[in-house]
Amino acid sequence: MEQVKFGGELISRLMTHLCERLDGCLGVGLSVWPDGALLRAVGVAAELDQAQVEGREGPLVDASRDERQAAGKVGGLDVVAVPGSWGDGGPVVLTVYLDHEPEAEDLKAIEEIEPLVATAAAVIEFCAGEVLRADQMVRMVQHRRYIEQAKGLLMGARPCPPGDAFELLVRASQHANVKLRDVAMALVLVACGELEDADDMSMPPKIAYDTAQRLWEALHV
Repeated sequence: MEQVKFGGELISRLMTHLCERLDGCLGVGLSVWPDGALLRAVGVAAELDQAQVEGREGPLVDASRDERQAAGKVGGLDVVAVPGSWGDGGPVVLTVYLDHEPEAEDLKAIEEIEPLVATAAAVIEFCAGEVLRADQMVRMVQHRRYIEQAKGLLMGARPCPPGDAFELLVRASQHANVKLRDVAMALVLVACGELEDADDMSMPPKIAYDTAQRLWEALHV
């Protein structure tokens, strides 16, 4: 299939541009949760993004769990966190650190640049610098669909909001040290018996099935 290359320099330039455009901006970060990867950082974002990932709390984590924009304070600074494109490890979250509460002009600038940053990051970073093939992009979309399907199953078995269902998947995957996407795929198989459009995809390992089985059974006790 046709191959597509993107330069990582584009992401850095976009993030630096956003930081310079906003008065009182002390940092811009790009991270993935629950995968825990810091993809790019400008200024204080390197330290404060990592603190949120390790502490499992903060606007970055909230934005990833609930798939919506989140705001709050970290390290005495105001933070705006915006989830964007998905990769294998979770949503790409753009974080912006300000020395003041975000104003309308701040949010407008973030909304303009975030889609460009997130899309470029999904293409570049989740392929570890390799050339991204069209079929790899398709698999990324399929993984996202299975995660959403697994969240729906959990929400049906244990009435809860999407963020809590996502947290259940995250905890299960981290406890078993298995990829989130594998636990999600295995859960769909355990609950439904089959996966749609999975002919060209690798099936999850046994540990993912065992983890999904325990999780599913625990919800039906």
